[in-house]
This record gives sequence, C-alpha cells and structure tokens, in this order.
Amino acid sequence: MRILTDTSAVTLEELIARPGLEAQDITSDVRSILDEVKENGDVALRDFTTRFDGVELSDLAQSTSSTGVPDDLQEAILVASRNITAFHRAQQEPVREVETSRGVTCWRKSIPIRRVGLYIPGGTAPLFSSVLMLAIPAAVAGCQEIVLCTPPGKDGNVDPAILAAACEAGIESIYRVGGAQAIAAMAYGTESVPRVDKIFGPGNQWVDTAKRLVAADGVAIDLPAGPTEVGILIDSTANADFVAADILSQAEHGTDSDVFVVATESVDTDAILAAVESQLGSLPRADVARKALAHSRLVVASGREEAVSIMDAYAPEHLIIQTHHAAALAEEITQAGSVFIGPWTPESLGDYASGTNHTLPTNGAARAWSGVSLDSFVRKITFQEASPAGLDELGKHVEVMARAEQLEGHAQAIAVRREILDTATTRTGFVRRVTNETDIVVQVDLDGSGRSDVRTGLDFLDHMLDQIAKHSRIDLTLRCDGDLEVDEHHTIEDSALALGTALDKALGERRGIHRYGFTAPMDEALAQVAIDFSGRSWLVWDVAFTREYVGDVPTEMFAHFFKSLSDNARMNLNIQASGENEHHIIESVFKGFARALGMAIRPTGDDALPSTKGSL
Repeated sequence: MRILTDTSAVTLEELIARPGLEAQDITSDVRSILDEVKENGDVALRDFTTRFDGVELSDLAQSTSSTGVPDDLQEAILVASRNITAFHRAQQEPVREVETSRGVTCWRKSIPIRRVGLYIPGGTAPLFSSVLMLAIPAAVAGCQEIVLCTPPGKDGNVDPAILAAACEAGIESIYRVGGAQAIAAMAYGTESVPRVDKIFGPGNQWVDTAKRLVAADGVAIDLPAGPTEVGILIDSTANADFVAADILSQAEHGTDSDVFVVATESVDTDAILAAVESQLGSLPRADVARKALAHSRLVVASGREEAVSIMDAYAPEHLIIQTHHAAALAEEITQAGSVFIGPWTPESLGDYASGTNHTLPTNGAARAWSGVSLDSFVRKITFQEASPAGLDELGKHVEVMARAEQLEGHAQAIAVRREILDTATTRTGFVRRVTNETDIVVQVDLDGSGRSDVRTGLDFLDHMLDQIAKHSRIDLTLRCDGDLEVDEHHTIEDSALALGTALDKALGERRGIHRYGFTAPMDEALAQVAIDFSGRSWLVWDVAFTREYVGDVPTEMFAHFFKSLSDNARMNLNIQASGENEHHIIESVFKGFARALGMAIRPTGDDALPSTKGSL
C-alpha cells in the first residue's frame, strides 16, 4: 500500500485517480453478442450458455423453489430482508398538492416502472445479497413484474443462496442466463425472457459494457458501474485492526478494487500496515487482496479540512469514518455513495443487512449520481389542474410570455378559454386519499349526467356506487386499491370518507342549491332517505339485516359507510328502510340516497345561501 505523507508533492487529480487495471476494449465483441441475441433469441442464449458456462440447457427458466440453504443463512436472509424492506418502505413519498397560484394546483406522483430486470452474477461468488437489494425495493415500489437473470452453475442450476434470496423477495421469473447475453435478453426480449423497461445489477466488464450499449438503444439502466471502491477517513484515535479489516474487506472484492485512506493528522501507519499483513493470512482471497493493495493509497493530510476536501473530491462509493466525533465529521461530507459512521459501523453492514442499498455509484460518479433507492424503481410524473378563476388569473401572464416568445398558438390556447369564462361554471370535487390501508382517488361532477366508473375490488359496493351516480345524475369516478386481503372494512370506510370529501369540495359554499332532498321504494322494500346539506354531520340509521353479507359486502358495513359519508360531506342524513328481500332493502337505500342527493344539490338559479341564519 502506497503511503503519502506530503500532499503538496502531488496534485489532487493524482491523489484521487483510480489506478485500476487496464480495461480491454470489448465493445465490438459485446455488440456482436447483443445483435446475435436480438436476432436469434433463445437459440443464441442457449449457444452462449454452452460456450461460456459449459452447460447445455433445453429450458432457460429456473424453478423458484429453494433448497439446500443452511438454517443460519436462511435466518440471516430473513433479517436482512426485514431491514431492507423497512428502510426502503420509509422512502415512499405522499402526493403533496401545492396551490402555486389561486386556483392552480400542481402535484407530483410516483408511478412504478412496470417491468424491471435484475442481473445477478454467479460463478465463484454468487451475489445473493444483490437479489435482496434490488428485488425488495422493486416490490415495495409496486413494479408489476421482476425478471431475474443469473448464470447457471456447472450442474445447470442456479446457486441455492440466490434462489433462497429470490424466494424471500417474491421473484417468480428466474432465467439461467449470464453475461452480456443476459443483458441483451432483458433489453430486447426473447421467446423465454421478457423485455424489461429498466435493467439493474452488477457485473464484470462484459456486463457493464452491455448495459452501456443497451442504454444507448433506449433501455434504462440503474447507474454507471465500475470496480468497487472504499474511502476511509481516519485520525489517531482509529483502531488499527479495524482500519485494516475495512481495507481488506474492500480489497478482497477484486484485483481492480480501489482503497483510498485519508488521515486527518499523523497516524501510526506502521501499525495499520502490520495489521493488514497479519489479517491477510486468514483470507481465502488473499492473492486478490494483495493485487488490489498494490495500487491503493494512504494519504496523510495537513488537517481535518484538507482531509474532507480530498475525500469529497474522490467521491467514494463507500465512505467509512473512523475519527473522533465521527458523526460531526460526517455532516461535512457532500460527495459519497454511502457513509458508515464510527468504529462500530463497518461497510459490511451496508453490503448485507443494515437496510441501506449497496448498489452505489463508483469511479467518482457519486458527484452526480445517487445509489439505488425506491426512486430508482419509479417514474415521477407531474400534474396540474386549474379552475376557471385560476386560468383567468394566471392565464393573462402566460399570454404575455407566449407572445414575447412569438408563440401565438400558446397564447391562443389561453385566450379562447378566457373568452368564455363568464359562462363557465364548475361544481366538481377531486380527492386523493392515500394511507397504509388504501389508495383512493375520487372525482365528482354535480352537474353531470349520471356516468360512473367505479372500481373498489368489491363488486356489490361498485354496483351500489353506480346507483348513486345514475339516480342522482352526478358523474362519479372512484378508484380504490385497498387491503382486501386483510378485510373489506378499510376499502368501504375510506371510499365513503373520500366520496364525502369530494362532495363537500364540489358544493363549496353551498350557495344556490335546494339543500334538502327526500326518497324511494323498490319492489316490496321501502327506503326513506332525507338529506340536509346543513354543514353539520349527523346520521340516523334505522335499517335491520338478518344476512351477514349482501354480495361481497358485510351488512354491518352499510351503516358505517353512510356514517363516514355524512361526516365528510358535512350533511344530516336520515335513513329508514324495511322489506323482505335484503338485497332490495339495501339497494333501495342507495337509490333513495341518490334521489335525495340529486334533489338537494340541484341549483335554484340564484346565488342565495339556503339558510335563514345567513350561514351554514
């Protein structure tokens, strides 16, 4: 390991340069593999697998069943999975609406990438931990399909540890394909391997080159990859054995791994080198580590400020800080893939089980790139919506700007709308409601024609909500993705809460409406429903059931539905119903509610507030 005690003797560029190994120019060879797979599909994949892996396969798919993994490893995989899930689940962002101007609302939403491909190296070091690091955030993000490619062993099967990790992560599509040909299969698709939208995962220079080439063809990849590396910041308080262990844990990865140690002050370099030499003897990959150490450096800086400046310029994939008050020093770091703070936080924790992702930018890419996270598996889409008043207020400024850029068509898109604003009225309400139990969007138009598009996952509830739209003549769109695998309760309750809020928004100040509405029979059943949009919520419910379910909805939930609806719509709701057929009873309730709703929201033709008090 090279020791540098005088930083003035070399330039910063020389200090932070990754020596690495001379990379062979294999671009044309990799392009030939990509073209062959693109043209011949599975035939090419089987030929390359025979040539490169020495295995003949008739079927490229691998069974997802996992056997042969020791109990302690299975337990470790479960612990790592739990931590990785918790860390990435915490990265989920709620949709935040911002009213940028009065009447103009903007928001951004994360949409999962539909199909992602994971490449997992096999061979002498099967990286089963990368399965967890990539598949778990993909699942948390909501990706519909996860495709995994990994080379087969000499027996033609995938390494058991990789299968165990894939099973834990819920991957169902596994293919025994390695190298550049695997990247081609996921990028272009074959008869067996589906085409994906984004490719993730580490690999050798053949895999890395293939990823860069398919990226030029329009297939997204995770990040630019290179040899793995670690930066270590130390001072005289650092434990020499700990520092040596961290140096070797990186050096054993490969002969092209880079280790860059920077000391903030004079340290006992002899003790560190002695500890490295002592620990090398117990490493099975000692020969690999020695070759990596031959081009690694230990730099003694003139002080804390220079040390931080040098390490920031290096922008390491991994940064370990073993100094006095390491957490305070970590606050000064601005360029690194992942930071490990203090003597009890080796980089190995992050590589396997702390929960952070170990797929990180290398070769200084941390200056501009982040490591893989939940964001890597989603696309961010922006939305905006303007009310008539919002268009009028902001549109005049947009017209001026568009004409200043001589884009008259842009200006006219505003102008033609502003010309009819005097006659434009809208009574609509939109609600987005996201919890750990349900994800709901609702839009209502009180001046619609009875159109409905309802999807809650509960067929009978959909049918009843359709009745509300049809018989009240409002337009209703409601989507609910709820935890029906747990129970129907959350879906029914939250749908009612969101619908009530949408009605409340659409009514606004409640001016110019009839305010009250009354009822309807159905065959032998009679429902009496009265509504008062008083601004005060109250429910009177007098409906008895003997059946536990009507359709796929528990009868106990109907009262809860209308209570939640009346609370959020701020209305007084009185419902009484009786009859012989309980399907007819509850359907008459929904139809009666719809008719009463339609009467109550009908415009009066003026802008009067329907209250003798002068307020609701």
